[in-house]
Amino acid sequence: MVKCLLIVNFSYDFYVPYERCFQWKNELKYFKGQLHKVVPVEVLKWLEEGYDGAKDIVDLPWKVTKTAENFYVAEHPKIPFVLNIVITDEFVHLIVPLGLETVALELPERLKVYHTLLLLNDRLNLIKFCITGMNEEITLRVDLDRKTLGKGEFNDALTSLLIGLNQVIAALGLEEEFARAVFERVAMMVLERLEKGAKKEEILNFLVVKVGMDPKDAEEFLEKIIETKSPKEDIGYF
Repeated sequence: MVKCLLIVNFSYDFYVPYERCFQWKNELKYFKGQLHKVVPVEVLKWLEEGYDGAKDIVDLPWKVTKTAENFYVAEHPKIPFVLNIVITDEFVHLIVPLGLETVALELPERLKVYHTLLLLNDRLNLIKFCITGMNEEITLRVDLDRKTLGKGEFNDALTSLLIGLNQVIAALGLEEEFARAVFERVAMMVLERLEKGAKKEEILNFLVVKVGMDPKDAEEFLEKIIETKSPKEDIGYF
């Protein structure tokens, strides 16, 4: 019987019938063809074409900014995280940085954090809790296959990120720090609008409609920001 030699990455040599080589070749050709039959990258369109008052997260009017090739950042005032979107030929990667670096933590504290993340990975489906980069920052991540990705699955992914964020914040005891970070983020959005000359009514409408504040709370919130803002200084965090 005629035989052929296949060399694979593990450096093992496998001898298989010659006819089987042709069968594998055809299967591989079909598989490679399937990789290019992906759905169009509609995730950006889904996010940008949203509307206020939407019930599903994906239907909110997100602000999407391209920061690099195939890399986007999406934000919405009602969502307490900044969504990083990385699009490759095969996958759409959704990444949410928690803003907590673990590299400088003492070993017992670091092990406690790692243990918590492992437990959450076992508890929640779809989402992954990761340690990323040289500073070992905690990130939440969902990887979506472009070949089968639909709007419903994309919304489920966004929902899982929101649930996962709440879970990890509670598990690590970071509720106060997280609430303060959300406050600072909304305050910076208001400051940006003030610097661009937005009227008080426009900002109040933003706080009530976009952020979801009570009208009275929005009024007090805006007054505090205006009082704090100095025309001669670049205001950062409060």
